[in-house]
Amino acid sequence: MTFAHHCIFLVILAFLELLNVASGSTQACLPMGPRKNGMNINFYQYTLMDSSTYSNAAYMAYQYANEAKLGSVGGQTTISINYDIPCVSDFGTFSCPQEDSSDEWGFMCNNEFCSNSQASAYWSSDLFGFYTTPTNVTVEMTGYFLPPQTGSYTFRFATVDDSAILSVGGNVAFECCAQEQPPITSTDFTINGIKPWQGSLPDNIGGTVYMYAGYYYPLKVVYSNAVSWGTLPISVELPDGTTVSDDFEGYVYSFDDDLSQSNCTIPDPSIHTTSTITTTTEPWTGTFTSTSTEMTTITDTNGQLTDETVIVIRTPTTASTITTTTEPWTGTFTSTSTEMTTVTGTNGQPTDETVIVIRTPTTASTITTTTEPWTGTFTSTSTEMTTVTGTNGQPTDETVIVIRTPTSEGLISTTTEPWTGTFTSTSTEMITVTGTNGQPTDETVIVIRTPTSEGLISTTTEPWTGTFTSTSTEMTTVTGTNGQPTDETVIVAKA
Repeated sequence: MTFAHHCIFLVILAFLELLNVASGSTQACLPMGPRKNGMNINFYQYTLMDSSTYSNAAYMAYQYANEAKLGSVGGQTTISINYDIPCVSDFGTFSCPQEDSSDEWGFMCNNEFCSNSQASAYWSSDLFGFYTTPTNVTVEMTGYFLPPQTGSYTFRFATVDDSAILSVGGNVAFECCAQEQPPITSTDFTINGIKPWQGSLPDNIGGTVYMYAGYYYPLKVVYSNAVSWGTLPISVELPDGTTVSDDFEGYVYSFDDDLSQSNCTIPDPSIHTTSTITTTTEPWTGTFTSTSTEMTTITDTNGQLTDETVIVIRTPTTASTITTTTEPWTGTFTSTSTEMTTVTGTNGQPTDETVIVIRTPTTASTITTTTEPWTGTFTSTSTEMTTVTGTNGQPTDETVIVIRTPTSEGLISTTTEPWTGTFTSTSTEMITVTGTNGQPTDETVIVIRTPTSEGLISTTTEPWTGTFTSTSTEMTTVTGTNGQPTDETVIVAKA
C-alpha cells in the first residue's frame, strides 16, 4: 500500500469512528438482579485452516452460534487474547512468541529448530483457562460495561489475528436483561475487525461510543482464529484520557437473564429520568387519618440519584394507648393519677401511652396479732413494724401486735432420788427446756433425795471347815430397785 493510499485509509477510518459517535444515542440497560463480576465466555468450534468463514459479517455477528458449542466460563475480567503455539525442539517443548519465530529454513523459534508444524491444531488451557484448541476456535465474550464517567469512550484492537468484532449497546451487542440469549443479528459493529478475504487489517483499529455514567451498556466481543497464533489486545480510553488495557476489573459485569423486567432497557439515557413512588404508613396521636406527599432524592441500585415521591399516611393510634392500672399503697384513701409514657405499638412504631394509675389502701391483713410465751409472771403486749410482700406482689408495711404470756405451772417439776444419807434432802435446780410451743423455757426442778431402805443390810450364812462359828461384815455396791447404785452392808456368818 502506498503512503497516499495509507493516508486515505486513515481518513476513512477516522470518519467511520466519527459516524459511530454521531449515529445516535447508544442504548443502555438498568438490570435489577444480583451483579456478578466479569464477562461470560462461550467457545464454539471452528475448522482448522478455514480462512473464509470468519470474513463473513453475518458469521461474526451471530452465525458462529450455529456451530457446536464447546463450553463456557464466567467471571473473566482480563479479556485480551495472546496465544503462542508450542515449539517442539531437541531441547524440549516451549511456548514460541510469533515475533521470535521464522520459517525461512522451516519452523524455527529463538534460533531453535521446531519439529512440529505451524499448521497443526494444538490443545491447551491458554484461553481463559478453558481446555480447547486456541489454534482454531471462535470465542464469544458478553458482559455489561459500566462507565464511571459521562463522555466518549474509545475501544481499540491493537492487532487482530485472525478476525474480531466489538459491539456496544443494547440494540447491537445483546438485548438488555438477555445476556445469555442467542445472539442478535445486528452487524452494526462498534469495531469491525473482520479480516478481509486474503487480506490483512491495520493495527490499532477502534470505535467510539458516548456513554452516561451509572448505566450498564451491553458489550460483546467475537473472535475467531483459524490457525497457529492468536492475538487480540483490547483497550478502552476513558473521557478523562485514562487508558484501560487488557484487565477490565471494575468495568465489566454480568447479570442473569430477567426477561420479565419491563424497565430494563433505557433507549436514550440522555433524556432518561428515574423516579419512584412509595407509600408509607405512620401512627400519630391525632384523631383522624392524614395523607401528605413528600419529595426526596435517593441513590438507586445503579448509583444514580433518583427523585422519589413518598406518600405518607398517618393513622390515629388505637384506644389501647390509654391503659388503667391499680397499685396498692400505704395511704388510707384511694388516689388516682395520670402518667405519660412511650411504648412500641403493634405496628412497631413508638407510641405515646396515657396510663391512669389508681392507688388503693392496703387491706386489714397488714395488721396481724401473734402470741408468744415468756418467763415473766404477767402478760405483755407490744407493737412491731415490718415490711412484707403482699398478695399483689408489692412491698407492704405490716403492723404486728405481739402478746407475751407467762409459761404454765408445768414448768415447775418435782423429782425424788435415793441417796446414802440417813435423812431426806430437798434442793431446787434451774434448767432450760424446749416447751410445747417450741420456745426455750426456764424450768424449776425440785429434787427430793431420800435414804435407801433397810433391805440394804442383809445377813448370809456360809459353811466352813473351822471348829467355831465366825461372823464378819462386808461392804458391797448393788443396783437398787430405783436403778441407782447403792452401798449394801452384808453380815456373813460362817458355821
